[in-house]
Amino acid sequence: MTVPNNVLRFEALLYLSLLLDALTAALFGIAPDNPTAAASPALNLFTAIFIGALVFLVWLAARRRKNWACWTVFGFFALSVILWMASFGEMTFGVKTVFEILSIVFSAAGFYFAFMPDARRWFRS
Repeated sequence: MTVPNNVLRFEALLYLSLLLDALTAALFGIAPDNPTAAASPALNLFTAIFIGALVFLVWLAARRRKNWACWTVFGFFALSVILWMASFGEMTFGVKTVFEILSIVFSAAGFYFAFMPDARRWFRS
């Protein structure tokens, strides 16, 4: 059985979103403004492992038809949007913020395609 186009769009947009997240973390850092020297490498390692786990979950959802993986990634997306909106007032507008907004938009578009009827059938079977 061939993968539906909406599932392929979901997969591509989520991978693009995760690529933007990885680039943002690599270029701008993910640590708070005044991190301790010991905490920064551990935080960077955790971020890399977490992004890798999300890539694996997207692969499981799109290629192995695991509905639970799709919902897990969606849960992390919803949590990240809530946390991002809660800290929106403290953010300074810059390139990093633009990357974060693009990542959220790509993820939202990907989940739009994941909840289309042919994609729902793909995940449920």
